[in-house]
Amino acid sequence: MKKKTSFLLIVFCILMLIAITRYTAALKNNQKNLPIYENTSVYPAFSLPQLTDTATFIVEAEVVNVSDTIMKEIPVSLTENPENATESLSHPITPITLAIHSSIKGDNIGNELIYYEEGGITSEYVQLPDGYAMKEGMEAILFLNPNGYCWGAQSIFPIAGGNVILNNAAIEYVGEDNVSVLETQTLNSNIRSQIDAQNINVMPTDDFISVIQSIIEN
Repeated sequence: MKKKTSFLLIVFCILMLIAITRYTAALKNNQKNLPIYENTSVYPAFSLPQLTDTATFIVEAEVVNVSDTIMKEIPVSLTENPENATESLSHPITPITLAIHSSIKGDNIGNELIYYEEGGITSEYVQLPDGYAMKEGMEAILFLNPNGYCWGAQSIFPIAGGNVILNNAAIEYVGEDNVSVLETQTLNSNIRSQIDAQNINVMPTDDFISVIQSIIEN
């Protein structure tokens, strides 16, 4: 009797694994057929010092989990008075769990932090984030507000091979003499697939963190 029960349990587990595998495959195929929309969010443009001053948290971190996309509702007023918000709009956000390697700015962060990426995969469409889409294993320096959101691409600095990929505002602040050029093809595929240019501007991660820390201290 025990052998029969064990056999049935094994068969059940195998069937469950097959069902999960088929569901995952179907979900991926369905995602490929979904329409893809660019991010339309508008963020204020910051210099590197302004971004550093504005951010509540600045962390060097690694993505350890990308959760399912959820819909966030925003109250909307149909009048000039924002207090008369009688309607709501919704947009997708994707919770990203970060393992903190170092806390550059911000108190009581702990070992993990949730970053809310604006965009994601819904049942009807794919909303691309502004800038880099976070993938498991990616490392980056992120500038975040108190609620775990950022200001688009300008506040995400991916780390590749010990170097930080810089944007124009960062290059303008640190100076071109402190910047090196790398070929995009040398990067990890998660990052390489998100960059159109053949070359990128970088500087050592420790040097970039020192620049941010000097801004904070001043």
